[in-house]
Amino acid sequence: MIDPVIHGLSNEAYHHEAPYSEYLSSSQLKVYSRSPKVAKFALDNPTEEKSDALRFGSLFHDLMACSAEHYDNGTEAIAQWLRGIAVFKPPKNDKTGQPYGTTTKAYITAYEAFLQANEGKLIATDEGLSLAQKMCQSLLVDCGATSEQVRKALRYGKPEVSHFIEYEGCKFKFRPDLTTRYRRKGRQCADLYDWKSVATDDLSEESINRIILKYGYHISASHYQFFYHEQTGIWPGFILVLVSKVAPHDCVMVDMCNYGYRYYPDVDIVSMGPGAMEFKKLLDLHIKCTKENHWPGAEQAIPDNNGVRILEIQPPRYYQSKFIEEI
Repeated sequence: MIDPVIHGLSNEAYHHEAPYSEYLSSSQLKVYSRSPKVAKFALDNPTEEKSDALRFGSLFHDLMACSAEHYDNGTEAIAQWLRGIAVFKPPKNDKTGQPYGTTTKAYITAYEAFLQANEGKLIATDEGLSLAQKMCQSLLVDCGATSEQVRKALRYGKPEVSHFIEYEGCKFKFRPDLTTRYRRKGRQCADLYDWKSVATDDLSEESINRIILKYGYHISASHYQFFYHEQTGIWPGFILVLVSKVAPHDCVMVDMCNYGYRYYPDVDIVSMGPGAMEFKKLLDLHIKCTKENHWPGAEQAIPDNNGVRILEIQPPRYYQSKFIEEI
């Protein structure tokens, strides 16, 4: 049995190496919203996504982790961050003097060779390094009360602590980007933080709700809260910290308790938001499928009508209203 809480576990080991890969993450649990069949296939055939967006996300997360470890020394935080990075410089076309395009054979060949030569390091471009530092500067310095709150959290929090737990005979894991623990009115409290870089400068409540629902952040928040409570007995808060990749790199902190779990200490009651309800539905589905070793397809979401499962699809409202207005 592995340790239930591990400090300093690498991102690669947490996601891809045994025995940690045997534990289900919130991202893997969310696949059950497609169907158990798809989720099971994904578990049995793991693939490592290496998109530019994911690489940049890892780059920014690592910078924030270094900033937490050296909250009082920004220079050392940057230095530690850079030691784990390899910067790729695209090959140039001798005739034009310009870099080859990302879809050309010359670029792809050079990039693959660079990856092999720098295995274990984060791969970045000069543009990516610059962008991550500008976003970090904005979050930690240039965003008023938000910056003050984040700096305080970094000072007292622990970055990227990996948690592993068995529940109802199944294995689960979660790793907040930052965890703070404190006492309030004589009781132990905790907050879990998740850094998110977003490709928009619209951080209004309406836009943030769209982002949360599009990427399933409400399910992830509930996953972290639920299993943190199972492991520690504490119902934590969950703070989503959004940082725009678009200049001027605005930032906002989002309390996710109305989506997830909210604890009322005065009456010792926990309420479930819609994200917590959806999480629990997916959790129960995973446990059921695992125990029965049965993984139904998308049809399982369609009501059984005497052995017949046919989806009676409803056209979306926007489509219906377009024609109603013409009548």
